[in-house]
Amino acid sequence: MNIVAITGMDLTSMQKQMPQDLKERCQFHWFKSSREAGEYIADADVMITAGLMNPDILKKADKLKWMQTISAGVDKLPLQELARRNVILTNARGVHTIQMSEFTLSLMLQWVRKANLLHERQQSKVWNNQVSFGELYGKTIGIIGAGAIGEAVARKAKAFDMTVIGLNRSGSQGPAFDSTVSGEEGLTSLLSQSDFVVLLLPSTAKTRGFLTKEHLRLMKPSAFLINLARGDVIDEEDLIHALQEGKLAGAALDVFEQEPLPLTSPLWSMDNVILTPHIAGASVHYTERVSTIFYHNLRAILDGTEMMNVVDLTEGY
Repeated sequence: MNIVAITGMDLTSMQKQMPQDLKERCQFHWFKSSREAGEYIADADVMITAGLMNPDILKKADKLKWMQTISAGVDKLPLQELARRNVILTNARGVHTIQMSEFTLSLMLQWVRKANLLHERQQSKVWNNQVSFGELYGKTIGIIGAGAIGEAVARKAKAFDMTVIGLNRSGSQGPAFDSTVSGEEGLTSLLSQSDFVVLLLPSTAKTRGFLTKEHLRLMKPSAFLINLARGDVIDEEDLIHALQEGKLAGAALDVFEQEPLPLTSPLWSMDNVILTPHIAGASVHYTERVSTIFYHNLRAILDGTEMMNVVDLTEGY
């Protein structure tokens, strides 16, 4: 079986983790670009991708049976074409659980402990201990997208004695949640109760524009919104207006409708906004976690056993 990796990332650690039996059963080819891969694409039974793919590459991969993406999101892949050709797609769902849950808690602590203000005073050499801090204790966090990452956020939030509400499609409750809701009525309830709202939805046709202007009006004026999902799950202009008009106290945004965020965006200079450049899922341990999924799936497809993280190409996740 021929495996061709085209990710643009350094996958040295993945290569080092390769089990000996798979080395003997497969031929591996590692490339940083499709141009480097060249003629190897035509013979690929398996491709590893970073979650982006030029459709022309897929046209060349006549023998392709399975594609593994090292990202969790698959919204930038040609899902319809993969479905038409019966190509199995697996993603990296689960590799972000630790780092993204830690990142979420760090943002909430940064907000209530006014880390930005303290850093500004340090840079200006200002000794001023007159600061009114908030707390996470006793606050309510609403997690929209109560999957694996949401469950990890919930567990960490409970350590701070927070009340945790989750929202998912089924309404089934994970062990770390105080309650889980579903549907429009459930969303309304979550938004109206939460001091922190965390967006962890996948980007699909059903989730684009998920949080509307009307939904933002349901939130507490003291609430803090964290978007670690995709920029298109909420209208950016509506969010900006809500923040400018005091309908929301603040927001932490790691994803945007256009990336990189245009320099003309008012978000850059808003005191009540924390911006990060789509890095919530980054970790020095990322590749080794992806490797565990990939090598499990490679052995599974060779032995005819069950693969993990198989994407529903119709639903998009």
